[in-house]
Parts: sequence; C-alpha cells; structure tokens
Amino acid sequence: MTLPGSTSSSLTAAAGWWVVPTNARRPGAQHPGAQHPGAGHHVLILGGTRDARQLAEALAAQGLRVTFALHKPTGAVPPPSGCSLHLGSFGGEEGLADFIRAQGVTQWVNALHPHAATMQARTIKLAPAVGLPFHRLERPLWQPGAGDRWSRHDSVEALIAGVARIGPPAHGKPETATVTAAAAATATDAATDTDTDTDTDTDTDTDTGARRHRLLLTVGPQSLADFLPLTGPGIEAALFTRRFDSARGEAFDHLVTWIDGSPDPDLATETALIEAHRITALVTKNSGGPRPAKLDAAATAGLPVFLLNPPRLAGPAYSRWSDISDAVLAVADLR
Repeated sequence: MTLPGSTSSSLTAAAGWWVVPTNARRPGAQHPGAQHPGAGHHVLILGGTRDARQLAEALAAQGLRVTFALHKPTGAVPPPSGCSLHLGSFGGEEGLADFIRAQGVTQWVNALHPHAATMQARTIKLAPAVGLPFHRLERPLWQPGAGDRWSRHDSVEALIAGVARIGPPAHGKPETATVTAAAAATATDAATDTDTDTDTDTDTDTDTGARRHRLLLTVGPQSLADFLPLTGPGIEAALFTRRFDSARGEAFDHLVTWIDGSPDPDLATETALIEAHRITALVTKNSGGPRPAKLDAAATAGLPVFLLNPPRLAGPAYSRWSDISDAVLAVADLR
C-alpha cells in the first residue's frame, strides 16, 4: 500500500506501517513548540524491538523530536506513535553518518534487534566519529528454568550440529512434511559443535539413519537460508516457520511450511500451534528481554530447544529501555 508522500511502496496494509520523509511525521505526531524545552533535541532511534518502540513513544511524549528507524517492518512490533519514521537502509556507514548530520540529530540510540550483527557493529564503530551522545540497549538474554531442555550456540553451524545429534522424536517418526532433503543437498556440512552448554537433556543415539524431526524455526524469513542445512542429510527435518506477511519468503515456499502470523503472547495458543503441527523441537534466536510464550510452550511439551546466541559486543550498554530514556532526558536537560 502506497500512501501520499510515501518514500516506499514495499509495505503491506497488514504491517500497519506509514512511511514518511524524515522531515514529515506520521499522522498524530506533533512537533514540539519552539518554547518547549525539548524543541531543540532530535533523537534517532535505530529500532527492531518492542523496547525500541516503547522508548520512542516515551521520548516523544516528553516533547522531543524522535525519528524511529527500521530496516524492515515487522508485524510483531507496531510502529510508534508521535515519531517520524525512516524505513530502509541508510546506505552504509557513511550514509548513516550523513543522515545524522543532515537531520540535526543531537542524540542517537542503538535499540536494534540483538541479532542485527552488521548494523550493531556499525553503530559501535561509528559512535566515536559521530561525536554525539550514543546509547545502546542490550537486553539480558533468556535463561533456562525448570522444565527447559535448552542448548545454546554461538554460531548457526554449531546449532545445526547440535540438532543433528539428537535422536528420533520420542513419539515416533512423523509423516513426511513439505520439506525435502534434496532441497539442501548441496549445503555445507555442519561444523562440530564446541559449545559447552550441558543443560539440554537430548538423546545421544549415534544412529545416523533417517530422522524426521519437525522443527518450529522462529528465526525470521531473512535468516532462513542460513538454516536450510537442517533439511539436509543427517537431519532431514521438516521446517515450520512464521511470517507476518505472506509476500515475504516466497523463494522458500518449496522448502518450508509457512505459518502466517506473529508470535502469540498466549501460552495456550503457542502450545496449540506446537500440537497442531506435531513439532518435535524448537529452533530460535536468543533475543533477550521478556521470556516469550513459545519457550514456555516448548517446556510444557517437553521439547528440546536450540538457541542461537547474539554476537558479543564490547562497550557500555543499558539493560532496560527506561534507563536509556532517563539518560536521553538527562542529556537534554529535561531531568
């Protein structure tokens, strides 16, 4: 759906995103008046999490000019109100620096998704050169609790190797699903897992015969290609993965079974999804923050969970968006 004044036509009505030039504002947004204490402050928030949205709305409510930037829209996180929106690439490191200068940004915030590795590294590298107050959010990672059968991995290759080591599903070999092993026959062999996590109580059956796991793969369509070796020799899993927009991921239609919709915060709903698709294991990214219902649903069902850790980043960071809000307001002399 393209809107008057839009800078892009790559959005869907279901996503709920308005794309506007950064010198304009989404309907309902108000520029602070010239006499408002926050009128001279422009905060750029690089988003990708619910925390980023909450931060943007909180700062806008305090009268600061806020631009919320996102590489791609996500149905799981609606756009913040009261903010300008920037959607898409900045054009690399130089483009981001140019944007900050041209738009008169006075502070900027990295509240990116923790697995947005390229952009995460770019902001940390660029921050000293930009020379403006820079704040980074790093949410505490999810931790296992009672009933969890987790293994945590620092690379996709290690995670895939971990999945390859688990035995056949406890309830027996499921029926053949949409995915075929031939689809990933040329994929590189998974590397040996050197991670030290020992908190997953998985079968250690060394039989390398046919296995047919049905994996709920919640890594996002943009990362799907990295996990296709899960369908290859030695694992031959059927993949079930979510998308909020049926137009996304069409190139993988022959490789996966799509579940259209966003993650649900309701445990019963996520449990029903696992049961309906006869899921035998969950593969996901450890994104930190509030524990999602899918992890509780997997624990309830007794399923093994394979988590990909985000890249480890250097430098100071805040664990809560509210602390960043306080820091931004303090710099703006509004605290």
